[in-house]
Amino acid sequence: MRDSPVEQAAGGVVWREGPLGIEVLLVHRPGYDDWTFPKGKLESGECLVACARREVREETGARPLIGRYLGEISYAKREGLRKVVHYWAMRADEVDFVSSSEVDRIRWVDEASLADHVSYPTERALSERLTDGWRDPADRILLVRHADAGKRDRGPRPDSARPLSERGRAEAVGLIEGLEGFPIDAVITSYAARCCQTVTPLATARKRVPQMAIELWEESRPAEVRALLRNRPEGTSLLCSHRPIVGTILRTLMGEKQAPILQKGSTWVLDFADGELVAANYLPPRR
Repeated sequence: MRDSPVEQAAGGVVWREGPLGIEVLLVHRPGYDDWTFPKGKLESGECLVACARREVREETGARPLIGRYLGEISYAKREGLRKVVHYWAMRADEVDFVSSSEVDRIRWVDEASLADHVSYPTERALSERLTDGWRDPADRILLVRHADAGKRDRGPRPDSARPLSERGRAEAVGLIEGLEGFPIDAVITSYAARCCQTVTPLATARKRVPQMAIELWEESRPAEVRALLRNRPEGTSLLCSHRPIVGTILRTLMGEKQAPILQKGSTWVLDFADGELVAANYLPPRR
C-alpha cells in the first residue's frame, strides 16, 4: 500500500503578556468561519520554520520572536490527503493587523481558556499539551557555514586570513534579515577571517561580541566538535564554521547517513527539547 500524500504546513502559537496574564492570538478565517492559530502551506523551496514566520506575519501583522518548537498536528484534509502542521511558540507584544479576505479578525484569548476558543479538535489537543515551559527560551543552534571567500590562496599568507569576497560580504549582511526573529544569546565562530567576517554584521546588529573557538576551525577533530556542542551556552547559539565542521555537526545530530545542504552563507536552524534534536530547517543564503 502506498503512503497517503502529505501536505506540509507551519504556523505559530503567538503569545504576549496581557494585563491579566498570558494571552494567545487566534485568527478568524471568514471562508471557514473558524478560529485557529495562524498557519499556512509551504511555498516552493521554503522550510517549515520560514513558512511559520511568514504565515504569522501575513495573517496577523506580527513580527514575532521565534521560540520553542511545539511539535505537529495532523488530520485528513480530504480523501487520500493528510495535512501536517508544525508549530513554534512566538512572542509578539504588538501586531499591525490588516483585515483581508483570508483573515478578517484577530482575537487575544486567555492562555488558560485557549482550548475553549479554537475551532478544531487537533488544535484543542495542541492547546492542552502546552506545558508550563512552552514559552521558555528556545534551546537552539543556528549553524552557519561561512559566506563566500573565493578560492583558496596560493600565496604566502595562511588560508585562515582569506577574507570574504564581495558576494560573501553581501551574504553576511543577508544574515541580518535572514535570521530576523531568532533570539541569539551567543555568537561563536572559527578564528578564520572568513568566518569572523561572516558573523560580524549580524553580531553588531544584535549587540553581541563574537567568541572564537578553536573547535570550529576546519581541521578540528570530531571529538572536539562534539565537546563544544555539549558545553555550548544555554539558549540560542549561532555557530559559524567551515564545510567539514558543519557537516560533522549535522551528521552527529541527524545521523551518519545524512547528506545535508551546505551552501556558503546558509544556516541550519536546529531545535532541541530535553537535549534531543526535534526539528532541523535549512535557510539558504540571502544576497
